[in-house]
Amino acid sequence: MKIKLVWIGRSKDKNFADLIDQYRKRLSHYCSLEIAELKELKPGRLSAAELMKKEAELLLRQVADQDLMVLMDERGRQWTSMELSQWLQAKMNIATPRMTLVIGGAWGVDAKVSQRADRIWSLSKLTLTHDMARVFLIEQIYRGFTILRGEKYHNE
Repeated sequence: MKIKLVWIGRSKDKNFADLIDQYRKRLSHYCSLEIAELKELKPGRLSAAELMKKEAELLLRQVADQDLMVLMDERGRQWTSMELSQWLQAKMNIATPRMTLVIGGAWGVDAKVSQRADRIWSLSKLTLTHDMARVFLIEQIYRGFTILRGEKYHNE
């Protein structure tokens, strides 16, 4: 399976960047993983709506027409790790060409991004920093694959 993670900005904290890289390496045993860190736009004279519109253009350029796009958004559906692993298995069973998971910028995402999404997923009802959301996302994908393989990473 091919998975692409797309988000606005990069981690300014080396510890978070190292964690993401650690999970990227671990995931290489289960899937083909690509991470696209897009340049964070500075608000300057742009309103929040204008900024989100520009970010939407950047984000949607990363999503191919045939991709299954999952938007990470606090208003999305929450899953258990087991549900996520079952969903991953279902997508592998139907030979999904590529799954692209998207995290928007600090102001959220423009409606165009939400409309393109095939699924909207929430990591938590809590407010997370972008760094935490990135780490949680990549860790949960890894956990999903270890569950599918019956490995000891997940205890249930």
